[in-house]
Amino acid sequence: MKPDWTGRAVDAAAAAVLGLGFWWLADTDLARAHMLDSWNTADLSDYCNAILHLNGDTDVPWSIKRSKITGWLAAPLAQTEGIMTALRTSSAAAAILVGGGMYLWARAVAGRTAGALAVVAGLALGPLVLLSRILTFYPMVAAFLVVGAALATAGIVSKHPKHLALTGAGMGLALLADVRGLVWAAPWGLAALWAIWRSSDRSTALRWFVGPLAASYLVARWSFPADAVSLEAQMDVRPLLHMYGSDHPAHQPPWGTGGGFVWGRTWPWEWVTTAAFMVKQLAVPGLEGFPPPVARFAANNHMTPLVPVWFASAAVAAVALWRKPRALVALLATVAPFAVAFHGQANLAEIRVRFLCQILPGLAVLVGVALSSAVHAVPPLWGRTRWFGVRGAAVVAFAALAVTGKVSTDASPWARWRRPWPVVSELLVMHPDAQVSNEVSERKRPCARALAADAEAGHWIPPLRRGVNVRDGEDPADPTRR
Repeated sequence: MKPDWTGRAVDAAAAAVLGLGFWWLADTDLARAHMLDSWNTADLSDYCNAILHLNGDTDVPWSIKRSKITGWLAAPLAQTEGIMTALRTSSAAAAILVGGGMYLWARAVAGRTAGALAVVAGLALGPLVLLSRILTFYPMVAAFLVVGAALATAGIVSKHPKHLALTGAGMGLALLADVRGLVWAAPWGLAALWAIWRSSDRSTALRWFVGPLAASYLVARWSFPADAVSLEAQMDVRPLLHMYGSDHPAHQPPWGTGGGFVWGRTWPWEWVTTAAFMVKQLAVPGLEGFPPPVARFAANNHMTPLVPVWFASAAVAAVALWRKPRALVALLATVAPFAVAFHGQANLAEIRVRFLCQILPGLAVLVGVALSSAVHAVPPLWGRTRWFGVRGAAVVAFAALAVTGKVSTDASPWARWRRPWPVVSELLVMHPDAQVSNEVSERKRPCARALAADAEAGHWIPPLRRGVNVRDGEDPADPTRR
């Protein structure tokens, strides 16, 4: 069977156009409805220092919780355009990749209408709208996960054994994005093994699947430093519960994890202890009154309204794809880690837009597939081919009007149930124009000096809306930062 090059070219063009449109509408029209400030610069010093480190300043330590490869665009651009312009451009590029990736992901499962509707659904989700306004590497991590999910889905859906290389590449991207990428890659890998088992040539499928993973593993040895914080250390909830005053014996130190997973740094036979740790974490008892009131407010306003959408979309998509096992398995496996992360986020001490921007693409794709399936279930009124095209285009057009607020619905950015995200700005204590009432911490000094140099060179730095007097402080909830 010959490849459909025309169809692939159409999909590539559609992904590019929809990705650009997603970024443009979100950045220029919708972002102001979802956040009280123009920019989100949480954890900025980590990424500012990361750029300095990648550009050869060895005196600035690398943050042991970050992946170097996610700075692939920001670091070289900062050398000529300044740090903040580099981060702004990186986040814009990430938004384009997320938009185009959501199209390709849903398209691989249920066709082009599903892909277009997934992109439109993304515009109804505040954290995704704000991707280009988050001036860190978080948006690029989201892009790695979404593009990885799209590649993984394409490989699982295809019956060609060599196309499992796409799934391997998708898993490799997720594992390179962050140490916690294993949470995404693991279910994708299980679905890939199912596809290999069903393949007409299992040995060929396995070889092509493993190849990109091996390449990703080698790149990870550079991307993650030797002292990178392990998956177990980042996911262990016991230190956090202890910090919030728990006297339960299970929450007391020492907190042995039994493993130290870092992609590219640990061997496959060590991953058994990582799996055992993750299972044990499920049995850790909770703490009464946790999450704290601030987190519960965010959960009630930003997450609870989306829970019925998750369940309804999953039910419709599962029924629609019941007779298409490859598409169903691919959708369930690729969306599952996003859904699990969403559930886990609701029980954390901090619910932030920078976390949800990495999680909600799964919901957008699920909604796109569900809406497309419902639309295609409507019987044709005239010629079947023409009806398919007209109704799909009509639904996409109406959905676009709804999410941009041109039609008053609950999907509008101005809907009464929505609440804008608060200002979260670490830039305040490092901005050249800010008045800091105490000495900036040692970790932030390299970034403060670099931003002052950029300002003197005429590079763009987000302006302060008014004169502020701030006090620097470190977050005691994160002992792994340096």
